[in-house]
Amino acid sequence: MQGGSAVRDQASLVVQHPGRRLNTRQPLNEDIMPLKALRLIVVTLLTLTVLIGGVKAQERDPFSAPTRAWEQGAIYQNTIPTDFETHIIVNNDADRARAEKIIELYRLFETNPTDETLREFISDRYIQHSVMLPNGRQPLAELFGGSVEEYPVAIDIHKVIVVGDWAMAHVNFRNLDNDSPEDKGMAAVDMYLFDADGKVAEHWDSLQLVPSHSPNPNGMFVTLFAGE
Repeated sequence: MQGGSAVRDQASLVVQHPGRRLNTRQPLNEDIMPLKALRLIVVTLLTLTVLIGGVKAQERDPFSAPTRAWEQGAIYQNTIPTDFETHIIVNNDADRARAEKIIELYRLFETNPTDETLREFISDRYIQHSVMLPNGRQPLAELFGGSVEEYPVAIDIHKVIVVGDWAMAHVNFRNLDNDSPEDKGMAAVDMYLFDADGKVAEHWDSLQLVPSHSPNPNGMFVTLFAGE
């Protein structure tokens, strides 16, 4: 693993992929939104939000307290953690085994994602809820495989939470469609449901491009709350 290789347990009751356009041998392209198009839409919306927020921030009384995030302006530069721990949040050994399986799956995504290698982790009847992919392992393998062939794909795994058959992961997908060392990546929360054979049977995700600036200095991935 990379900087996030170390793991640390946290007992908790808290009860997740983008890539480039598929180079597919099957007619999948009609069902898959190209990542570059998605990135363009998101970047445009973020830019408009920052510009409007900057104007609004200048118009208001500089001595009044901000009441909305955009009134603060995106004044803090986002940084990507390079030295971090992957937090595994589980309550028992069975959950830990599934958390480690999720981590292995991400390592396959960034190194050798094929239908055959993914078979150990993903069900033959894999149900996909991401708007970027159809059902099944093969589209997933094609999506990440195309990126791995061209770019130095890296997946930073910040948190994995497992409770029974359910798992969630907080990750950052970097260099999926470019080779820039300045790429900040795409933040994702992936949610997985395991079947009776211990394989991932269903998947949901929420994705957000990591912007260059933010209205707060906290970053999108680190945990700052130290507890009482």
